[in-house]
Amino acid sequence: MKSPGGDLPLFGVILAGGSGTRFWPLSRSQYPKQVLRLLGTESLLQSTIERLLPRIPLSQLAVVSNEAQADVIRLDLFRKGWTDIRVWLEPMGRNTAAAVGLAAVLLDREKDAEIMAVFPADHHIGNQEGLFQALDLGAELARAGYLVTFGITPTRPDTGYGYIKAGDQVKGKEGGFHVAEFIEKPELSRARAFLQDGGYYWNSGMFLFRREVILEAMARHLPALYQALRRVGEGKQSVEAAYRSIPSISLDHGVMEKAESVVVVPADLNWSDVGTWEAFYNLVAKDSRGNAVVGRAEDLDSRNCLVFAQNRLVATIGLEDVVVVDTVDASLVCHRDRVQDVKNLVERLNSQNLAESVHHPTVERPWGRYTVIDAGPGFQVKQVEVDPGKRLSYQWHHHRAEHWVVVQGTALVTIGAETKEVASNESVFVPLKTPHRLENPGSEPVRIIEVQTGSYLGEDDIVRLEDDFWRLAEEVDGH
Repeated sequence: MKSPGGDLPLFGVILAGGSGTRFWPLSRSQYPKQVLRLLGTESLLQSTIERLLPRIPLSQLAVVSNEAQADVIRLDLFRKGWTDIRVWLEPMGRNTAAAVGLAAVLLDREKDAEIMAVFPADHHIGNQEGLFQALDLGAELARAGYLVTFGITPTRPDTGYGYIKAGDQVKGKEGGFHVAEFIEKPELSRARAFLQDGGYYWNSGMFLFRREVILEAMARHLPALYQALRRVGEGKQSVEAAYRSIPSISLDHGVMEKAESVVVVPADLNWSDVGTWEAFYNLVAKDSRGNAVVGRAEDLDSRNCLVFAQNRLVATIGLEDVVVVDTVDASLVCHRDRVQDVKNLVERLNSQNLAESVHHPTVERPWGRYTVIDAGPGFQVKQVEVDPGKRLSYQWHHHRAEHWVVVQGTALVTIGAETKEVASNESVFVPLKTPHRLENPGSEPVRIIEVQTGSYLGEDDIVRLEDDFWRLAEEVDGH
């Protein structure tokens, strides 16, 4: 089987396990950057898949993520109807070498896939034709046994990216170059010299190689990781057991910088890794004073600022080179020169176990969404919104009872053996350990206020008996 429009069959592996800490407070560990709609109506993950489809069909795509983010990743795919895409889950983060290695051993079962093409889920690429050209050349090089990476033609002396120095051209392959050196994020003066000298490229984090070639390189340069994952591929060890023993290291550091036969394909892709709020500022339109404004914002005499207002009005006066990001429950204000430090701030929030680093007050579900309104010892109050034609799973709880008050629409409610309609301003009680279901058979949203009471109110207190989605075997998310 050949990829549409390409000469060689590809299997696309999309890395979607990051938490996007430098995009806090919009990105949270359980609602990461790759599912945010930063640059339009599609998430970054959805945009990544869309741009690949002319070359790689859905049936030849897999997303590697982690178990903590499984639900939001599957929901993002579900919303596009992409049920053919495989989702391979890591029990914990072990960086990109482990993610790529896991995909490679699982890919052993995919007989049609000759070449792995690896892409981060959260990048922006404006030149799709340039991507296809790079893919075609990269696939030829990968078939010949090379480990291939894409190098982005730099447009400025950026200190936030690693660089690749190109060496001699690969014989008989115009456009491909042996890698002379991988370079860590440089000082500004050195980055300026790279731009002036030429032959240096931003490290994109995109790769192509044959499955057996990357596994051979891992066996040589990361033997402990390779042996653990090989046992996973052979069915002799669980993924969780393997991940407890393997190192956390990037594919660049662990393999690409050490291996032979590594080549770079320079590409002009109108690319950004969308890694920080500064990168986002560079991608969006500005007004005459250099301000980038998203959402409801009013400004007086500010210059070269980014203002991101998620829901309420944000007013600014006389700022210069400042980032302001306002969400429902948290706000960020920092100088544009300090956006890399947002990651350090999130680490501090995590050390204090603050919920604002983990999730938003409103949590999306395949049937709709819920918002935590209030919580305290022994109780929690939510607003639950069910989309037209959708229903929650048929479920029961070990430790909590629930009171439902319908405030909009007419709900179809099942409690035990009884099913009935509950109209606006009516209420029902769901006793402890009683099977129940909430449905919206109408054409308008149904909203209820749910008051939970009990000894434990965590989102993992659920037993699903039936489910319309993918979650029947999972007991890790509420509703």
